[in-house]
Amino acid sequence: MENLQVEANDVIAEYREKTSQLEFDNTVLRLQVKKLQEKINELTASKKNTAKK
Repeated sequence: MENLQVEANDVIAEYREKTSQLEFDNTVLRLQVKKLQEKINELTASKKNTAKK
């Protein structure tokens, strides 16, 4: 029974570690998307300003 408890704890620890990594990766991706959206807005804004002239 103790072996099952140890194994369950190992599985839980591994799950938490993977979840934590996924949350970190998700945060990094969200920041990258935000930067890309800002760059796209910047480029399209400058293109619109050039077209108006």
